[in-house]
Amino acid sequence: MIMCPFRIGEPPDNDFDTSSLQRCRDILYINVFDEIELDLPKTDRERDQIIRKRIVRNWLGSIKIPFSNIYINQRLEGNYCLSVPNPLIGYARIKLSQLRNNNQSKAVPPSTSVLRMFVTMEPLLATPEPMQQSFDSTESLDLLNHARSWVEQLNKKFPDREYKATVSDINGRAVFIPRFIHRLPLPPLVTTGSAEGDSQIQCQRLARFVSLIPFLADAITFPGICDIWETSDQFLRTMAGDDEEHAVLLNNYFLSLNRKTWIALGISIYSGPVWFVLTKEDSQRYPTCWNVSDGQNTSTIETWNPIRSIYLLANEENIWANIQEQDVPSRMNFDVSNTKHWRPFFDRSFPRNSLSWTSVQPNDLHYEVTQSQDVVTLEKHIFEVIRDKSPDWRASNITPWHYGCQKRLQEILKTKEESFILGLAPSGGDIEAELTEFQSTHDITGFSIQMPYSTIQAVVDTVYSTKLFEHATNDIQFALAVHVHAYPNNILAVWVYVAHLTRKTTL
Repeated sequence: MIMCPFRIGEPPDNDFDTSSLQRCRDILYINVFDEIELDLPKTDRERDQIIRKRIVRNWLGSIKIPFSNIYINQRLEGNYCLSVPNPLIGYARIKLSQLRNNNQSKAVPPSTSVLRMFVTMEPLLATPEPMQQSFDSTESLDLLNHARSWVEQLNKKFPDREYKATVSDINGRAVFIPRFIHRLPLPPLVTTGSAEGDSQIQCQRLARFVSLIPFLADAITFPGICDIWETSDQFLRTMAGDDEEHAVLLNNYFLSLNRKTWIALGISIYSGPVWFVLTKEDSQRYPTCWNVSDGQNTSTIETWNPIRSIYLLANEENIWANIQEQDVPSRMNFDVSNTKHWRPFFDRSFPRNSLSWTSVQPNDLHYEVTQSQDVVTLEKHIFEVIRDKSPDWRASNITPWHYGCQKRLQEILKTKEESFILGLAPSGGDIEAELTEFQSTHDITGFSIQMPYSTIQAVVDTVYSTKLFEHATNDIQFALAVHVHAYPNNILAVWVYVAHLTRKTTL
């Protein structure tokens, strides 16, 4: 068990009441390091009398959890996938086949490391009181009355589950959830390779695009107010939103690819209540959960799925409430036509054809080309800020740079985004082959970090958390490379490659 003091930056207005705590944007970083001892050079006289060693901590991966998620949910628990760069220069990952031969767990996929964690605060802070929605609406009175009755009946039978039929739009009006679901034109993503016709690859590109739009929780933007849903055009203009905006946009993109898709409400081990996308083709035995925060997809049958429970599904035609005894995805039946497992909003007693509605979504979306010069300027600025910060992180040691390795890493970074989308992450051997000329004289340890661009400070904080520059020796050199990959509408993916090199010596 690890206990640490509760230290956050001063909350807004220097006020520790519930609304101010909700607006706190601090992040809990859980970093995993490999601690090793390195023998230091000794003179001939010291060889048999003195032992000299230096402790080195090499960063292996991390888990990031926003403080607001811990505060609002009180506790988070589950199997958390460690975000591990692939590859980690200087390290090799054991292949899944070797794990199976050693009769180890088959429940963990290749390239995934998992931490079982329980996260809470002690003592617990007072959480905000849930706000009951009571808004004006343009929906028919019959629909609103049925929605209220439908939710009340479900809550009586399953008080621990969350059900919704209407949500609040940006104007404060109650809107029927299916009105947010509507086919939308796809963004003009630049693609390469022959796999463009593959629908799954297209879905992965779109999921990546949506995940790069900055997240901003409604609890931060509208503390003390219920969730506010933006339409997809409003979302792309504000360039920030909660999980529901991301899920709706991705779902609407999938509809344009003729995928069988729903937005789903459930519980995530990372954020508690969450909206995500669920897809299931006729050829699939198990549905796929699409995590809108990182663009990754996981089968409902997998044990490392971050979705712990599923309560609700919705598409452009109806809403279905999970009335099965089980709400764990791997144990659920996803045949929504089975009324023993799913209760539809529209049924024989309240047929859909008795009502008519139009989508609140636009028929078109505006996409702008991101200016390449702005991207180059940002890329240079991020590099300079990290470079100028690194001497502060080195304390009393100097910060020498290996410019040859740095230039090579910059070339490698330019292909990382496309490889990441296609799941074609190079092996450590591939990267090390690119660095052969340096490895003959140096031991190299390093990794790449990728993240959506929100602020430069967020990039700096992520690099700093790896502690790569904190080596208490001057006999070391560093390499730093930054690449910003541009998508339409100034949506950006930031890649940072950092490495340290130590000259090989003969003891």
